[in-house]
Amino acid sequence: MWYPCSPSRVWAYASRHKIKQEQKLRGDTIEDLIEQGQVWFPPDQKIAYFASEDELLNAIDSQDIPFSGSTPLLTRDTPNLHEWIGRKIGYGRPRLKKFKDGLKNENQPISSWLTPRQEEDTADHTLNMPIVGTTEEGSRVLKEIMGNKAFPYPKPLSLINVLLAQASKPDDIILDFFAGSGTTAQAVLQLNQEDQGSRRFILVSNSEAPPNNTENKNLCRDVCAVRVKRVIQGYNNRVATGGDFAYCRMEKISPADVTQDLDVALIWNNLCLKYRGELLSYPAEKLNTIYQDEETAIIFCPHLDDEAVTSLLALAVDRIILYSDRPNTAADLLSLYKNIQSESALEAVLQQQGANHAA
Repeated sequence: MWYPCSPSRVWAYASRHKIKQEQKLRGDTIEDLIEQGQVWFPPDQKIAYFASEDELLNAIDSQDIPFSGSTPLLTRDTPNLHEWIGRKIGYGRPRLKKFKDGLKNENQPISSWLTPRQEEDTADHTLNMPIVGTTEEGSRVLKEIMGNKAFPYPKPLSLINVLLAQASKPDDIILDFFAGSGTTAQAVLQLNQEDQGSRRFILVSNSEAPPNNTENKNLCRDVCAVRVKRVIQGYNNRVATGGDFAYCRMEKISPADVTQDLDVALIWNNLCLKYRGELLSYPAEKLNTIYQDEETAIIFCPHLDDEAVTSLLALAVDRIILYSDRPNTAADLLSLYKNIQSESALEAVLQQQGANHAA
C-alpha cells in the first residue's frame, strides 16, 4: 500500500533507504517504526489503482484522490506524478501510535473515557471506553455526503454520537453554537433513528457570507444545510433518517424599513413561531399551511390572486384564518364566506416582534 505525503509539510520520519553511510539518526526510521508496530494503518479505507496516466489525471480533476484535511495529496503539479501509476493507493492517513509510558511529560492530556480508534488494538477493553474516530473520519463521512472536501477538519461523527448517547435524553434539544459542517445534526438524526427518540437540534454559526457576496463561501447554506438535507433524505444508498429542519438567517431590519425589507420567508418564520412554537421550512406555495386540524386551518398566502382564492375555498374545514399581503382585498372578496377571517401578514409580524421586545 502506498500513501501520498502532504506537500505542505516536511518529512516527519527518515527512511532507511535514504540514509547515507556517514549520517546518524536521533530516532527510528519509518521502516523501524512499522516493524515495531508503532504505526497505525486505517483498517477501513478506500483503495485506488490507476492503470494509466489518464485515469490518474481524471481522478485528480474530479478530486477523487486522497486528502489531508482540505489539502489534495495528489495534483497535476505533484513531482514524479507518473510514479503513482500502477500502485495501490490508500486514501486513509497512517498515524504514529502514542503510549502513556512513552510520553516525556505525563501531564500531557490523555482522555480517561474515550479511546482513539488508532489505539484500539492496545486499549484496555475492560474499561469499556468508547472507540471514537478523528477528523480523518469526519472528512471521509463528509466527502461521502457532499462528494468533495467541503470543509476542513470536520468533527468525527462517532465522537458526537458517543457524547449525545451518553449525555442526552430522547426528547432533549441539542444546541451547537459552532455548527461547522453539521456533524451534530447528523448525529442527532441518526441517534433518533436508532432509539426512536425525538431529539431536536439547533445549529448556530456566523460563517455565512451575505446573499450579495459571491466571493466568499456561504458555509451554512452550501455545506451545513445541504448535509443535513441529504442525511434526512438519504444519500449513497444510505437509509434516510427522516425528519425536517428550517434554515434561517438572522437579519437586523430597521423599524423604518420593515415594510420594504421584510420578505415572505421571514413572515413565514414569525407565523410558525406564533402558532406552532417551532420553525418549518418555507414551502413557497400559493397557500402555505401553518397549522391545520379537523376544524381550523391557519394559512399564509404571500400573494393573493384568483388561483389562491379558488384553492382557499376548496379547504374542507369549519374555520380559516388567512394571512396575506392584501388583507382588505381578501376580506372584500371573501365577505360571503363567514368562516374565513382575513388578517394582515405584516401586522402579525410587527405585533409578534413588539411582544418579544416587550417581554
